[in-house]
Amino acid sequence: MRASWIAGLLLVGLLIAFRVISAAGFLPNFSPLPALFLCSIIFFRGTRAWLLPVLAWVVTDPLVSIIQGYPVIGPHHVGIAVGLLASVLLGLALRRRPSNANVLLGSMGAAFLFYFVTNLLSFLGDPLYAKNVTGFIQSQWTGPQGFPPTWIFLRNLAAANLLFTGLFLAARPAWCSITTEPNLLPAKTR
Repeated sequence: MRASWIAGLLLVGLLIAFRVISAAGFLPNFSPLPALFLCSIIFFRGTRAWLLPVLAWVVTDPLVSIIQGYPVIGPHHVGIAVGLLASVLLGLALRRRPSNANVLLGSMGAAFLFYFVTNLLSFLGDPLYAKNVTGFIQSQWTGPQGFPPTWIFLRNLAAANLLFTGLFLAARPAWCSITTEPNLLPAKTR
């Protein structure tokens, strides 16, 4: 049991490093936070299913906000929370059939959901976007003038999610609560 917590904390540590490096501008928006929420909900049970991803978010978000010049607590957190909730709901839907293919596709779905939801809420609340179809398309693809296009956020988020989910799947037999392979189940459940 201790090894499973250590492996989980190592993955959280990796996520924290990715988020801080991303916020500093080295890999813009290369943040696998939706993948952590998705994979934790799919593979962990009990406290670990929510504690590890929430811990990662609570630890990294103030650092990321400060590095990027945003308030530590602000309206942008509503969009992030709703986007992460979408990842959790997708994880709950995939929990019954956690094949590698389903989880990898779910990871891409979590990236797209997070991207769409956060950009939709930005469109609705940010005065930089006109409140019409053009402003909506701008929020989902080009971003406001003077900023990088938002599709770069999607590309980097999807790449981070796939990488993190691949690492999660590779480490899974050593620490997760469930598995699809009977010979990897803990002895007491066989």
